[in-house]
Amino acid sequence: MRVKALQELYAYHQSENDSLAQAERRLLEGVDNLYELFVYQLSFWVEVKKFAERRIEENRNKNFPTAEDLNPNLKFVNNRILNALDDNRNLIDYEEKHKINWADYREDFIRSCYNRLVEYPEYKEYMNNGEDSFADDKRFLVSVIDTYMADDASLYDFYAALRLSFSSDYQIAVFLLWKFINEMPSSFNENSKLPPVYKTENDEVNEDKEFVIQLFKKTLLHADDYVQIVKDNISNWEYDRLALMDKILIFMALTEFLEFHFIPVKVTINEYIELSKFYSTPDSRRFVNGMLDKISQQLKADGRMKKTGPGLIDK
Repeated sequence: MRVKALQELYAYHQSENDSLAQAERRLLEGVDNLYELFVYQLSFWVEVKKFAERRIEENRNKNFPTAEDLNPNLKFVNNRILNALDDNRNLIDYEEKHKINWADYREDFIRSCYNRLVEYPEYKEYMNNGEDSFADDKRFLVSVIDTYMADDASLYDFYAALRLSFSSDYQIAVFLLWKFINEMPSSFNENSKLPPVYKTENDEVNEDKEFVIQLFKKTLLHADDYVQIVKDNISNWEYDRLALMDKILIFMALTEFLEFHFIPVKVTINEYIELSKFYSTPDSRRFVNGMLDKISQQLKADGRMKKTGPGLIDK
């Protein structure tokens, strides 16, 4: 949620014609698009598994099959996680609703992805380690996703060509994929539900959706106040020379300090330090950390920052 708010705030500041209403609508569309890309990534892995199944069958039906063709290693196509996803009704319904169909890409794109996969050391170790467990299936997928997918130019270009917004969301979607697989229980099956777009979307109040909207709007609406707070706390640097992304990161953190009383200060600081690593300059992590620590201490001393959620009530 924070990443999507950050991206839209940056786009808003770069635009000269956007209204707040337009930007908010684009923000929510961006959240939906990110989720769609996450599902595309799940569907991609299922399609790679299906391609491997087709190749095994083709090899078996050769005019002169080898012993390996007739007795192939089935470990990858029997991967418990990929087969559970292949059968999952929620994923199938989403694919149909959003017209996710790999038929046009099987013979070139999927083949090239599969051919790269089988050359990875992690794949060869997985196929030959003699283990047969859900934990081993998960370890293999998590390792490949973590090691290769984020930097896979072919996958990135493929999704960017499908939809322009996918290019800016690719890294986040890979992380969501890694997190989902890493946390998947062995009980996941055809009737299991994929994680929703918002964790609270089925609650009486969709707090996650409300959070991202309010974080975006309040960061914009209180920007003038935040400028002065930053100027009062900056040293050995001129405010106007700060990178726009650093300003936005600090402003968003200030919104959480002052407007979201249930979010611990340390959580906010840690979240924006992490975001600065990926979305700003190499020196931003240290700068954002120092600024937020200093500002949070000042706001607390001035009585302006009150954390009143469970376990956070100020003494």
